[in-house]
Amino acid sequence: MHRETDKMMEVPDDVLHEVLEAERELFAAQRRYRKKPYPTNNDIIDAIREALKRGYGMHPDDFPYQVLEVLELRGFEVRHVTIKRIWRLYETLVRKGVIPDYLGVVVREE
Repeated sequence: MHRETDKMMEVPDDVLHEVLEAERELFAAQRRYRKKPYPTNNDIIDAIREALKRGYGMHPDDFPYQVLEVLELRGFEVRHVTIKRIWRLYETLVRKGVIPDYLGVVVREE
């Protein structure tokens, strides 16, 4: 029985080289796949500004989806970016005076 195992362990060099090369290519392909990064608040703010430039006069209901589209085009994973987060950042930018209220949705408190 020991001799059968020894015979199975004897693999021709060309076959061994072929198998090792195939494994190397397989693992290299797996390493190339990278997860898309999640956007930070600054990334979302940049996307808000770009969406506002693109869609002058857009309806406020379409605005968050435009921001998500911009983020996707930039290569971000938008699965966990909520509409509420986009609106919170937009409102913060308007209240701080960084951007004017292009969409007319922020109510000013007096």
